[in-house]
Amino acid sequence: MTSPPPITDSPWLWFAIFPAVGLVAILATGGKFGDRQANIERQGQARTAVAEGSLEIDEDAGGQKIVKRVPHYSQPGDTQVKLWPLAVTLAVITLGSLGMLVRERWRMHSPEGRG
Repeated sequence: MTSPPPITDSPWLWFAIFPAVGLVAILATGGKFGDRQANIERQGQARTAVAEGSLEIDEDAGGQKIVKRVPHYSQPGDTQVKLWPLAVTLAVITLGSLGMLVRERWRMHSPEGRG
């Protein structure tokens, strides 16, 4: 009777580990990716507003600049591109791969699975 190959030989283990590491990274940063995303979006929105000429800048009697028609800019927690779909996708891939790994290992240890 031969022993089953080590678990590290299974591609399902690696398909589970890599997205799990990405998911842990997203969760461990505590929203810093979201803060950075908001900054990137704000810069792009400001450039677009300036390029389109949608900002109106006037001066009041005291020489102070007043900006009119300012668009809604992204804020942390209120971005156009959300991170939760990435986290959900990574979680689904991880769980699916772990399920396939368990199924593969169970078949190797069951009497019917040995050929």
